[in-house]
Amino acid sequence: MKLSEKHIGLVCALGAFIIWGVLPIYFKMLQHINPLEFLAERIFWSFLLLSALLLFLRGNDEIKRVISDKKLLFALFVTGFLVGGNWLTYIIAISSNRIAEASLGYFINPLVSILLGIFFLKERASFLEKIAICIAGFAILFEIIKLGQIPYISLTLAITFGIYGLIRKKVRVSSFAGLFIETSLLLPIALAYIIYLAVFSLPTISLSQDIVLIALSGPVTVVPLLLFTSAAARINLSTLGFIQYLAPSLTFSLAIFVYNEPIPSQRVITFALIWLSLVLVIIDTIIRSKKRKNS
Repeated sequence: MKLSEKHIGLVCALGAFIIWGVLPIYFKMLQHINPLEFLAERIFWSFLLLSALLLFLRGNDEIKRVISDKKLLFALFVTGFLVGGNWLTYIIAISSNRIAEASLGYFINPLVSILLGIFFLKERASFLEKIAICIAGFAILFEIIKLGQIPYISLTLAITFGIYGLIRKKVRVSSFAGLFIETSLLLPIALAYIIYLAVFSLPTISLSQDIVLIALSGPVTVVPLLLFTSAAARINLSTLGFIQYLAPSLTFSLAIFVYNEPIPSQRVITFALIWLSLVLVIIDTIIRSKKRKNS
């Protein structure tokens, strides 16, 4: 039976978020590698794969358009550093056994996006969204007071990805072309760091299997993004919004059941409050979707 466009979109969305959700397994295998070196290698291998795909897809026209537009190029330079910072923070979180804290960041991310939309895009928050944001704010404040520390990994992941999404929303560039240019702009810095490590005999990549796994960082980065882009073009955003919680849910499950990360009782309360706020956002999305259908 031939699959409909909607079914293809659902399969692509599930594929993207499942890959993102189980990524800690991949990163754990390389946790002995210096995070900055890992990031530099990830940028390099992602660039190689994106370049090959660019030749195959023949998307040079859009790349040329962006390169000739200084404002677009600067915007992608900024988003490149944001996504690079997000990748680095995630690598550090996994290598330092803070997978649960990383998952918390991606649970918070939708709420950060709502907040950014209110302040920068003049979007109106519904009553339920306002309550959700207040609950999330209280959850973070509770964590700071009870644990005596700011959940900087969670907040960094949520804020960098939130601002990244905000800027990319206003920049008229396809997901693939945008990622290619972002990676290209980061490539000279990544190569300079890799060369520096080689010259001074400082690389932490030593085993042959490390090289194979590092080379996989290209597909690991690009494939879920292409699946996500394909899904976004085929299914509505509310459905995509529900499925996105699959990734941090899988990551959180890995932290608890596979890697046996200790979760302080205070953090359990933080997660419960964040999940409550997300339930309110989901309910609000369903209500809005029904109103649109009836109008």
